[in-house]
Amino acid sequence: MTVNLRGNPRDPDAAVVATFRLEARKNELKSREAGRPIYDDVEICEIRLPGSRDMKPFPAHAFSHWDTDPLTGGQVEITYAERFRHQYRQFKEQATQTKTGTPLALAPFLTEARRAELRALNVYTAEQLALVDGQELKNLGPGGRDLKNRAEAYIAESKALAPDIAKDTELEALRARLAVVEQDNELLKQRHTLLANEFENMTSDEICAYIKTHTGVAPVGQVPHKNLIRMAIEATPHKAA
Repeated sequence: MTVNLRGNPRDPDAAVVATFRLEARKNELKSREAGRPIYDDVEICEIRLPGSRDMKPFPAHAFSHWDTDPLTGGQVEITYAERFRHQYRQFKEQATQTKTGTPLALAPFLTEARRAELRALNVYTAEQLALVDGQELKNLGPGGRDLKNRAEAYIAESKALAPDIAKDTELEALRARLAVVEQDNELLKQRHTLLANEFENMTSDEICAYIKTHTGVAPVGQVPHKNLIRMAIEATPHKAA
C-alpha cells in the first residue's frame, strides 16, 4: 500500500475497510415452485470508512467500477470481489479477513482506551488513522487531529529506520546461522572423539574388517593404525555415532 501523507493516497481504497460474509436471501421463484421457503446463500461485501460508523453492503459479484485492461486498453467491469481480492480470498479460505498495515495494538502512541474507540469507528491500522480526513476526522472527537499527526509521524519515522532495522535483522539471522554451524561442528568433534576411543581398543585386523563391512573394500597394504582409525571413522554411518 502506497501512502502519500501530504495528500490523497494513490490507492483510493487504502483507507477502506472491506469484509465479506454470507447472507441467506429468500429465493421467491424457487419458494413458489417448492411451496416452501427456499433461501440462497449470497456473498456480501460490507464497506466501511475509517472514522465512520456507517456500513454499506453490496453483492460481492456486483459491479463496483470500471477499470482499464492493461492488455487491450479497453474498459472492463470490476466487481467488489475483484476490487478487494485480498479480503475475498481470505473469506473463501475461511480465514480471518485482514487489512494490510500496522495493527493499532502495535502503535506505541495509543492507549488501550483509544484503540477501542478507534476500532469502534472502523479504524484498525496506523495507516488508516493517518489517512482519516474530513468528517471522519471530526468523528474521532477531541484530539483526533493530534492522533492523525502522530500516526503520520510514526509511519514516517518507521520508514526512516527501516534500513537500519533490516540490517539488524540480517545480522541476527547471520548470528543464528553461525551458532547452528558451531553447534554442528561441536557435535562432529564429540562424535569423532567417541569413535576414535572405540577404534583405539581394536586391532588393525578388526578395523580393516570393519572398514570392509561398511564400504565393501578393505584397506590395501600396510596402513598405519592411526590412518586406519581415520578411515574407520569416515566409513561409520552417521546414525551409528
